[in-house]
Amino acid sequence: MKKLLHVSLLLFITVSLTACSSPMSKPSAPFADKPHVSPNDPRDYLNFRLPNGLQVLLVSDSESDRAAASINIAAGSFHEPDEWPGLAHFLEHMLFLGTKTFPESDAYQSFISQHGGSHNAFTSPRDTNYFFDIQTDHLDPALHRLARFFIDPLFSPEYMEREINAVQSEWSGTLQDDARLRLTALRQALNPEHPASRFSAGNRETLDINNPAMRQAMLDFYQQFYTTDRMSLVVFGSQPTRELRQMVEKHFAELNNLSGAPDPVWPELLSQQQTPALLEFKPLREQRQLQLYFPIPDPTQDYRSKPDRYLAGLIGHEGEGSLLAVLKQKGWATGLSSGSQMTTGTEALFGINIELTPSGDQHYQEVIALVFDHLKLIKEQGVETWRFDEDAQLANNAFRFAEQGEARSLVTHLAMNLARYPAKEVLRVHYVYEQFDPERIHTLLDNMTQERLLVVRTSPDVEPDQQAQWLPAEYRLIRDALSLRDITLSTTTRLPEANAYIPSSLALKSGNQSSQPELLQQTQGIEVWHGLDRQFRVPRAQIYISLQNPEAATQLQARLLSQLTARWLQDQLSASAYPARLAGLNYDIYAHNRGITLMLGGFNAEQPRLLSKMLQQLQQPEVDQQQFARLQQRMEQNLNNQRRDRLPQQLVRQLYLDTLHPGGWTPEQQLQLLKQLTSDDLQAFIPHFTSQLYIQLLAWGNITQQETQALAENLQQTLQPQLTASEVDLLQVRQIPAGLWSEKLQLEHNDRALLFYIQGKDSSLEEEARMRLLAQLQSSAFFHELRTRQQLGYAVFSNHLPLLLQPGIFYFIQSPEHEPDYLAEAIEAFLREDQLRLEQLPATDFAQHQRSLTGQLLEADKHLGERAERFWREIGNQRQDFHHREQLAETISKLTQQDMLDFYTQLMLRERGNYLLGTSPQRHGRLLPGQEAQVSEWPL
Repeated sequence: MKKLLHVSLLLFITVSLTACSSPMSKPSAPFADKPHVSPNDPRDYLNFRLPNGLQVLLVSDSESDRAAASINIAAGSFHEPDEWPGLAHFLEHMLFLGTKTFPESDAYQSFISQHGGSHNAFTSPRDTNYFFDIQTDHLDPALHRLARFFIDPLFSPEYMEREINAVQSEWSGTLQDDARLRLTALRQALNPEHPASRFSAGNRETLDINNPAMRQAMLDFYQQFYTTDRMSLVVFGSQPTRELRQMVEKHFAELNNLSGAPDPVWPELLSQQQTPALLEFKPLREQRQLQLYFPIPDPTQDYRSKPDRYLAGLIGHEGEGSLLAVLKQKGWATGLSSGSQMTTGTEALFGINIELTPSGDQHYQEVIALVFDHLKLIKEQGVETWRFDEDAQLANNAFRFAEQGEARSLVTHLAMNLARYPAKEVLRVHYVYEQFDPERIHTLLDNMTQERLLVVRTSPDVEPDQQAQWLPAEYRLIRDALSLRDITLSTTTRLPEANAYIPSSLALKSGNQSSQPELLQQTQGIEVWHGLDRQFRVPRAQIYISLQNPEAATQLQARLLSQLTARWLQDQLSASAYPARLAGLNYDIYAHNRGITLMLGGFNAEQPRLLSKMLQQLQQPEVDQQQFARLQQRMEQNLNNQRRDRLPQQLVRQLYLDTLHPGGWTPEQQLQLLKQLTSDDLQAFIPHFTSQLYIQLLAWGNITQQETQALAENLQQTLQPQLTASEVDLLQVRQIPAGLWSEKLQLEHNDRALLFYIQGKDSSLEEEARMRLLAQLQSSAFFHELRTRQQLGYAVFSNHLPLLLQPGIFYFIQSPEHEPDYLAEAIEAFLREDQLRLEQLPATDFAQHQRSLTGQLLEADKHLGERAERFWREIGNQRQDFHHREQLAETISKLTQQDMLDFYTQLMLRERGNYLLGTSPQRHGRLLPGQEAQVSEWPL
């Protein structure tokens, strides 16, 4: 990967916040210039500042059916007092629990959910951010509710016990999270006087709610830091900026306009006396990483010259002769990334992250020596104007044809940018390359010395001698123990050449806009779909090619070799095709239940050349033994680590294993066979795989019918597919018998969890409509009752979950305390009691839920890739009239409240199959309700 984004290394934590009351009657202050926008961006923007000091950016998109808002407070865990670790996070939680204007504890959440929206918040080291999205017609009342967080929050004492339980559950859920544990270990190596070294999530022990001083500290923090001089608000809606401005002035004028406390003066992240150092961390998962950290000045304000990103591009380049390419040749690494992290406003850490193989872990000092050798090469030969100009050209192309993303992500990103950069630059700040500054680049290189190096080695072979206080991170820290002077290297790296994949043309094709894919060809072996899409005004295309072989669905060895083939092809292309990624031509190769998919996206001019390179590799495979060993080890590692995945992932995976056929191979079965495979097996499999194919092709975007036919001809001539669609469409779903079935597991996790799944009786539109609408009607109530009121755990949610095309609904709870049988009883009690709520639901609320759900289904595509992916899913699902979502929305809109009550009664009578999957660290304990599942006997 070329570079890491300039984001804090400290992990975001979700929660909520508030501010003080100070009514304002003056008109808004004059607004600043509008931000620089992409030539491809049709939206209207407006920057201004309210008289109380609140900085505001408005985004108006008349075509959007979603609205969103984000408010960022430039204060986070770095700003909380030493005595109360996690205070900023806890405050964020408390803000969601009612205001004087809307006193119900779920008033904000329920309103957002009822009107088709979502909401969340996070606390990071220097920021706390609250955001939501919603149907555009309901933006005004949603802003009203959000604004009251910062005007008249209740901070109700009776809810403090509830929320400390939530914080405790959230903390408990991280006790086996390697990313959190590694961060905890890293903190032990940092300057103990710097707030980055502190525990920041909080738990019941660090936040003693029975101590009056804790509540007062929370209120003081709110008063000191939740002030408008630290706030930035971004609002996105379909209304004109004039109307959006009126909403903001109406709802946010009362915010406290007093200046808050200034940022403390923090000491160095790493003092001279604390480096060099080696921190060794023992993970729970099987993983091996090497992270090299150098203290540097904070590069945030160097956004016009980007010296750190320039260096990240040369260090993290993956092309031929690159640092990563050499490490791969030696069998030492599988991935590499670099960039600035943990920015504090005055300094940062420049990080180089290397994914190691077991051999690379054994030779980690040689790896470090090779990194320093590469840094020396950059210093001597790599700081050149033409390289900066090439970066600028690539960034300019990306900004010129920037596409729209999700409104919620956009407002959150912009609100945080407003806290860091001039308002005019917030949209293009990551694309600006205006000032080549070789002196600044050399200054950064001068900081990257062995004397100022912190090495973090992650390996299961580490022999730790310490454990951190708040999370059980096992580590060993050795100061001033690194010496590379005696290491002799036999291999050297080289710098990248000029990029040969810069698009030769950025012109838009002429022709009529396609509303859906057209079938150009359907013959034995291949079906070809095409659509010319000019709506987004970008010279990009999405090309999907599914290579389907029936053995991949029915035979475990073929499935594993298909996965290895996808990994092998990715690896073969990683160096030669890396410049294409940098030039905006992205690609992916992934295995699935029927075979392998080749995906090409981005600028379309050079896509045929890259596809030809892929096909050439498939037709002339050369599998090196060392390469195979590296790919095999990585795949074994991933399978081993599945047992350490989050509990929702593990239980849903178990549901799929139990219900999808053919398949159902456990990770243990896959590992056993995978270890027996050799490079010769893969060498023989690739031509065998390509000799028995059915191919589906979709080309969508800035591509003509003639160009699509040329791609198809290339595929046919090269691969000569002969099978039919019926010969590869072999996947089926097991039907859970009516009644209640259960299976209790003992997964490797300290928490307990339960997945309660109800399978639809068939794959009809009517059944899917009922299942989806029920999920919409219940999701907020389920969360409020079992998470907010009963406090059963932090991870509590429900949603629609299909098995292939067959609909279903699930309810999930993860708890640090309650056994799965208790959780099952709690869910069943909710389902019984919720029947009364559904019966008494006002007709207007029912209709609003229908509109919310149909609005989500019919939401307009935001960019070319989203539209192409939607059509590709429909092709794979054999819904090739491409009207399923419209038909589903129409079916939902016709459902009556009585229809849903009748359907719910059927569910309560268990006329559908119910399947409970639970897990507990306790081997013994009460059984789950229902009959023990005999999944192999369930019919297809």
